[in-house]
Amino acid sequence: MPLSHLNAWRAVDAVLSEGSVARAAGELGVTQAAVSAQIRRLEERLGRTLFRRTSGGLEPVEDLAGMAHALRSGFVSIASVQDALCSGQVERRVALTVTQTFAESWLPHHLPDLFAQVGAVDLRIDTSWEVVDLASSDVHFAIRFMAPPGPGYGAVDLLPSGVVPVCTPDFARRYELSPGQTDLGAVPIAHIDVPTSDAAWLDWQGWSRATGIDISSASGGPQFALQGSGARIARAGIGLVLGGLSDVVHSVESGALIMPFGAESVVPAQYWHRLLWYEKRPLGPFQRKFRDWISARAADDRDRMRVLFGV
Repeated sequence: MPLSHLNAWRAVDAVLSEGSVARAAGELGVTQAAVSAQIRRLEERLGRTLFRRTSGGLEPVEDLAGMAHALRSGFVSIASVQDALCSGQVERRVALTVTQTFAESWLPHHLPDLFAQVGAVDLRIDTSWEVVDLASSDVHFAIRFMAPPGPGYGAVDLLPSGVVPVCTPDFARRYELSPGQTDLGAVPIAHIDVPTSDAAWLDWQGWSRATGIDISSASGGPQFALQGSGARIARAGIGLVLGGLSDVVHSVESGALIMPFGAESVVPAQYWHRLLWYEKRPLGPFQRKFRDWISARAADDRDRMRVLFGV
């Protein structure tokens, strides 16, 4: 059924919000008779009752009462669109969905440069685990850790991936970690949960097999199973972290973190961090500026990763 009778739905929303026809009429600036007439016409259109008529006034039927919040959210969204169009915010908006780790580590390092280069961009960042459908949502870009996308999507390869153990310099001294050792001893290790289908992405067990460094004694010591930025956890000094390369690159470059076993302990993965957009959806000037900006910053960091990690 095509959406219609928006004024009537507004009357329904007002009665639900205000609790009476009289207060709803005052909120809408119309008469009580007009509110009642709009609701009756909507009920006729739908072929069902929305409110029970009682001596105390209109009472919503159970299923309408359960949808009151969704109806209110719809009108709030319409108001937001109106405000944005009137203020020009839509033109400056860049909506981005990205993993929590990337949003915690890589993006904040570069955001001051974004605002300096692009100007007053209205950046909206979604870090939920849900995979957003770029073809049907209002999100312009996604940064995903993935193989090359299928047809219909534009893409920029941002950063390669892989893992390397990192820790603070003080932590390495405390546990006497150094290149050339063949086992971790009883060092506390942090397990970072990284949901991915990349078969080349390694956990501690896989890293041990790839490098020949025994972690069996560390497995008997303190362990941490965590989500989020490995760099942030490593900087706290609570454990040796098997960090993702894009997550730790800036901390390693600055010296806040070190690779206690050297660049030889880096194990590359297969997937890349990629910027995606839906090709049939035209990008405005600010979205194109964002795409060009992030492509340039990623190219700079690929140079850093080649020097630090050899990837």
